[in-house]
Amino acid sequence: MLKYEELKAKDLIKQAIIIEPSQTLYEVRSMMVRYNISRVVIAKDNKPLGIITEKDIARFLYKEVPNRRLNEVSVNEIMRTDLIKVEQRTNLGICARTMLEKKISSIVVVDNEEKLKGIITKSDMVEAYARHYPSKLKVDQYMTKNVITVAPDENLHVILLLMRDNQISRVIVTRDNKPIGIVTGHDLLPVSILFGTGVWIGLLPSGYWTSQEELVARRRVQRFIPAGIKAIFLAGDMMKYDPITIAKDADLIEASQIMVNHRISGLPVVESNSGTLAGIITKTDIVKGIASYSK
Repeated sequence: MLKYEELKAKDLIKQAIIIEPSQTLYEVRSMMVRYNISRVVIAKDNKPLGIITEKDIARFLYKEVPNRRLNEVSVNEIMRTDLIKVEQRTNLGICARTMLEKKISSIVVVDNEEKLKGIITKSDMVEAYARHYPSKLKVDQYMTKNVITVAPDENLHVILLLMRDNQISRVIVTRDNKPIGIVTGHDLLPVSILFGTGVWIGLLPSGYWTSQEELVARRRVQRFIPAGIKAIFLAGDMMKYDPITIAKDADLIEASQIMVNHRISGLPVVESNSGTLAGIITKTDIVKGIASYSK
């Protein structure tokens, strides 16, 4: 097995799903659904030109509120051309630092002729940490201490606004300061079609975006919604119960192994003696751990 110091980008790369710039948003959606992925690389003649993620599509549709069907919107209208690339022999620690500095969740790998070799995601990084890195770093060194939490009877619209305003993809549901559940952006997809609150529903069968900006603006002023269907959707209705947690004095390797084995992106961190919430550890934090070895 390779030692962590020897790991290069080429040791982690996965085959990238490729779309040509002339293809449509509908085709991107179909690819994402078929391969259960959240990003595609835009390439021509095996040279990467850009990338599109679920979030890029959401931002575009939320801003534009298009009057066109998905098969009428071309990829080159949306794709990001400021592509972050690394050469396949780049040290993994440098790849991690690049992800953090550029605030990206994946990095495109090329050879010395700029030909596409593949892609590395944060999930790949977490798996590499679990397999190759030594027991050295602790969870409480890298966890986020200021966690966004809600009560189980919190309204859905408040959760949506908390996610949007804090640029997060999950909130922890607590009772007596102990985690009893977790709500993620994906948990909200089945009910988001009822709301039009800026949640990406483009990967649902309809393939359409719903947006009601005036309604969202009113909700920002109005803490509670009048009685009606929206008021009956609560955190307790949508959360995953009894989330997997980790003690803050556990090794970062244990956190990464749990994420890999259960295919999750974040863990509530608890105090060892009381079980009260102490923070949250995510894939980004594991990447920070990898980056620390290259300093």
